[in-house]
Amino acid sequence: MTKFIHRIPKIFLALLLVLFLTQCQEDRDSKLAYKIGLATLEGKPALDIQMKFNAHPSGITKVLYDNDAWGEKDLFNCIAEVRTEQPGVKIDIKKDSSWLEITHPKELKQIDFHYKVQQDFEEKGERGESYRPIIQEDYFHVFSHNLFMIPEHLGKEADNLMNVELRWENFPEDYVIHNSFGTSSKKQHLNNVPLSEFHQAIFIGGDFRIHSDEIRGNNIYLASRGDWVPFKDTTVMKILSRTIEVQRDFWKDHSQQYFTVTMRPIKQERGSSFQGTGLTNSFATSISNNSYTDVEQLVYLFNHELQHNWIGHAIENSNEEEQYWFSEGFTEYYTIKNIAKHRIHQLDESYFITQLNEIIRNLYTSPVKEAPNSQINYDNFWSDRDYSKLPYYRGAIFAFYLDQLIHADSEGKNNLDDLMHDLLKGAVEEHKKITHKYFIATVNKYLNGDIGTFFKDHIENGKLFPLEDVFMNIGFEYCPTTEVFDLGFRLAEDQRQISWVDKESAAYKAGLREGDQLGSRSIYYGNTENPVELGLLQGKTQKNISYLPAKMAKVPQLLTSEKNIELLSFRR
Repeated sequence: MTKFIHRIPKIFLALLLVLFLTQCQEDRDSKLAYKIGLATLEGKPALDIQMKFNAHPSGITKVLYDNDAWGEKDLFNCIAEVRTEQPGVKIDIKKDSSWLEITHPKELKQIDFHYKVQQDFEEKGERGESYRPIIQEDYFHVFSHNLFMIPEHLGKEADNLMNVELRWENFPEDYVIHNSFGTSSKKQHLNNVPLSEFHQAIFIGGDFRIHSDEIRGNNIYLASRGDWVPFKDTTVMKILSRTIEVQRDFWKDHSQQYFTVTMRPIKQERGSSFQGTGLTNSFATSISNNSYTDVEQLVYLFNHELQHNWIGHAIENSNEEEQYWFSEGFTEYYTIKNIAKHRIHQLDESYFITQLNEIIRNLYTSPVKEAPNSQINYDNFWSDRDYSKLPYYRGAIFAFYLDQLIHADSEGKNNLDDLMHDLLKGAVEEHKKITHKYFIATVNKYLNGDIGTFFKDHIENGKLFPLEDVFMNIGFEYCPTTEVFDLGFRLAEDQRQISWVDKESAAYKAGLREGDQLGSRSIYYGNTENPVELGLLQGKTQKNISYLPAKMAKVPQLLTSEKNIELLSFRR
């Protein structure tokens, strides 16, 4: 080897040196270094962040910190003591534009400045306030966009690659450090990480308990804290491992080497609530910690949200809301299908039928049940609960219908699984996204006829599915009527005033009237067995009412019979 090097011409050695120095310069240009430590701010816990990065040669360097993000506003309230000791450097905070503008000498090579991040609400972080920084004496829970500022010239585009160094200092020895990029490491080097991946990550620390498992050589983790009432960490870890294993097996995709789920308990007196956010290599959850919370809800949450790694992420919508019937509806269907097929937490085909029946009831009783797909737009979806749930229900029933139809037309050789694998292959190999034309063409490969007219009627135009005909044609046993959830009223845009009450409803009979103001509420949506409890202000009079939100309706429901279980496509 020494001989060979000696024979290399000097000019070539010089060229190698230039290339090496150029690469080192590029690495330095794209490198972003953070040092994170525990601190206090006005006597309250905080995180102190020190940033180092190359300055922009223009003499003005902009740094991004989202003031409004993920439904939260005024996030600049969470940062303070932005400072630098470098001479000639001035930091101007432009809150409304989500930028910090740093003015500095043009010859300055590197910027070095500090800031602190602090929780900006009073509670101990036990409420569902998960999209704002939570920083307590014994733990912190912060999303990347709330914690780390990004220099504009390093992260102009979402796919910009950056080299990030994270150093966690001044933390107690037993203080857990855990995040979307690793666990139990006080020094982390993230090489060539896209801005979008770094900016959509979860960072936690403190008194979390870390559980681990391995699936096909890949590591998965569960980070949990608090004393859970409805379940144990070991039960949750078992559900998580099984869910990830069967989903990766189904998609034939065991490429993810690291994945973590974080669980934070939230305080809630009555009822249950779950919140989940899919992130880079991770899934962050906030879950009500009381006896109303059921482990089956956790099974559903994990299976639905983790399924989005493929449906909605790997297989993308061409026009986000326009194809929510696919990304949300088909995810909903595969959630209950995979749980039942693989008996996750001992749930079986009876669970599938029960959940499908609930989806059918929810669609048939929705006040926007026949709204055309064009009305499922950004404004409606994010502001109106009825519109936000519509693509879940409609898409899941459509997926069920296609599953049975493909199985019947192929005489048992295929089902919806084969279609989904085709769509994933098209996404990975040809970068195809879901459009209505592409979807119909792909489905038709598995059918004896054309699905186009059916799709136009029931997905695009919103016409209710002819479920009785579907059930009869396949041979399912069903009941044509059932008891359905009926809230009996609607709210105005402020979500406080009662704008309409059905005079035939249990709500009206209990004393609810148009114009009443809601002071409190306890509603189990979709559940007819738990009473709706409302605290009202009628004029100057305060009043509490309670009623069962139920009525009989012509909504077909599958029977939990041996014949129906045997007919399900994934059983054959």
